[in-house]
Amino acid sequence: MIKGLVSLFTSGLIFNPMILLGIGLGVFSVVNFDLAQIRLILSDYRCYLSVFVIAVMYVLMFKKSYKDDAVTLDYPLMLGRMMTETMKCLLAYVLSMIFVVLIGF
Repeated sequence: MIKGLVSLFTSGLIFNPMILLGIGLGVFSVVNFDLAQIRLILSDYRCYLSVFVIAVMYVLMFKKSYKDDAVTLDYPLMLGRMMTETMKCLLAYVLSMIFVVLIGF
């Protein structure tokens, strides 16, 4: 567990805004909600849709990719980044909740 935390910091992955958002939301959820409420949140499609919208805004504002002509946007690559950022946030959300519960016992 300690090696995992050290590698999270040494790789610089902890400074990704979507991962920080997922960790913050995960800790917030564990502290403020019980298991039934968390299950209800995770079963609602609006949760996933809102994370995807945040990822779309993040990629469009900060992670734009251009084609070789440096004028037009590379939409397929950006769509892949949007999906990747969404998965990063959701995975960090779930794993941070598991980590907080593990430390709490």
